[in-house]
Amino acid sequence: MVNSNSHLSVSTPVANHIIPPCASAPVELPPEIWREIAAVASADSVVTLRQISRDLRSALGRLDQANLNRINQHPDSTVSLYQSDDGVRSVTRDPEVQGAMARDENISPALQEFFVHSNDVHVRRLLAHNPSLASDARQQTLAQDQDTEVRKYLALNSNLTPTVQQTLAQDQDEEVRACLAINPGLISDAQQERLAQDQNVLVRACLALNRSLTSEARQEALAQDQDEEVRRALARNPNLTSEAVQQRLAQDQDAEVRADLAGNPNLISEARQEALAQDQNEEVRRALARNPSLTSDARQERLAQDQSVPVRAALAMNPSLTSEVAQERLARDPSRDVRMQIYISCVIRDLRS
Repeated sequence: MVNSNSHLSVSTPVANHIIPPCASAPVELPPEIWREIAAVASADSVVTLRQISRDLRSALGRLDQANLNRINQHPDSTVSLYQSDDGVRSVTRDPEVQGAMARDENISPALQEFFVHSNDVHVRRLLAHNPSLASDARQQTLAQDQDTEVRKYLALNSNLTPTVQQTLAQDQDEEVRACLAINPGLISDAQQERLAQDQNVLVRACLALNRSLTSEARQEALAQDQDEEVRRALARNPNLTSEAVQQRLAQDQDAEVRADLAGNPNLISEARQEALAQDQNEEVRRALARNPSLTSDARQERLAQDQSVPVRAALAMNPSLTSEVAQERLARDPSRDVRMQIYISCVIRDLRS
């Protein structure tokens, strides 16, 4: 029961249960009030305060979040209070429990709003990555967070609004921009274009690897990037389906770029496979030999005769090896390692059939 002996700051009679915000003095509650609040905490640590005394419930219901935050700073408190649509609610101060709540996709909008302003950076990070954080205003608040990790977690959120994507695309931290660049939810042409021209190599490489990068014009631009790491990332992109871009990468002067392309499961062009099967670099041919999209009998048979043992061994392990001619050749291979690999592959295929 709240009475005249309590330490709550008031400017009107307590009997009316009206406790307006006090600008000059902090709102205080005696220890017994905190014990009353803590006593009703449920097993899941979130409860409405309907079970506490009527006077206390009425008093708390009149406070805005700013004054509730003043109460939350009380040293005897084991819970924090926040406003929700159905009145004041409490949440445990246990950081591990709060973290679990922050990443729960069923978190309420009211609790999201409370955690956005949490003093615990770990809670803000987990909330920032939660796809149920759909509010543009809350995302914008976290996009301006002083903690770089919070902004990085947010940049990886699959449900970012267009305006927040724009904000993060201009973030001063390159790792934040890189996290946004690799986010598969980044479907904005404007932001992809901005990041494709970013001065930082890591940012452009992350964009090149992003499976939502489906624009052939943008892929073409990244295929001509001066940095090989960007071209290598693009060569590994699982949605690299442009024949023109594949052709450019297949002719790249850097062997590692060609090897990454040779290993791309989307490399289904027979012309590209044929060119890479004859590449002078062993690692390129080896990457192609283990690519599951290598289904042509003619190319399997060509690689089964490759002068490199690692290339033939890679082909022997390929689950798409169906050419009987290639299998027989590998089974009689002069290398024990190749013969062992083809034997193991045959056993595995028999077990799966």
